[in-house]
Amino acid sequence: MDNIFNKYQIKKDRVSDKIIAVLEKAVLKGDLKQGDKLPTEEKIAAQFKVSKVAVREALREMEAHGLIRKERGMYGGNFVSAPDVKRVGDSMISCFQFGTLTEKEIIDFRYVLEPVLIRRAAQLRTDEDLAAMKAHIEECEEDLKNGTPSVKKHIAFHILIARACHNKLFSSVIEAIAEIFEDLAKGWQEDKKKMRGDLDFNYKFYDCIRDGKADEAEKLMKEHFNLTKVFRRQDRENEKNEKNS
Repeated sequence: MDNIFNKYQIKKDRVSDKIIAVLEKAVLKGDLKQGDKLPTEEKIAAQFKVSKVAVREALREMEAHGLIRKERGMYGGNFVSAPDVKRVGDSMISCFQFGTLTEKEIIDFRYVLEPVLIRRAAQLRTDEDLAAMKAHIEECEEDLKNGTPSVKKHIAFHILIARACHNKLFSSVIEAIAEIFEDLAKGWQEDKKKMRGDLDFNYKFYDCIRDGKADEAEKLMKEHFNLTKVFRRQDRENEKNEKNS
């Protein structure tokens, strides 16, 4: 492993970026594989004739991008790691929290994406997917009867729809959207009528997916957004003003 970098050369300008480029190239060529342990910072620095500071900076950036993972202890070190698709969703959440993605953009994205996903779920779902959806609905129904409905649980049904498409990217994105909407809809738990209406839609979603009714499922999802329009900030403010007037 120590001599694996002999075939690679780097220039001294922007050293940490060059180190990253070399390590990524080694991964792409198969010289480094997932789970391989990298040489120590000292050995990499000596191999490339650069400073340990530059190596440390490069490894830190690679870790931040999920390209390596750092483990501590006697058998620890830096290991090659495959990027996790979950980072796509995490990036969406961060962008929303920092304001680079607006509430309107998230809602519009969901309006376009989810009807497509439920159509695919109706075509690709498995018996295991249906069992998970049914159990989820029954749990939400029990919560509603006990007076302890959970917005988080209701929204999580949409994650099950995405998972029924059997595409990790879809699941990651919808999990992120669900986390964002959990905060936007936190006031819903006090409104039993809205919670009841939302759960009724989940029942209908389940029936369409179970029966493979893709067209009906897609149409139903679009109708569902009429119920959730109060997620928009202006709609929520208007509703609040109406209650106070």
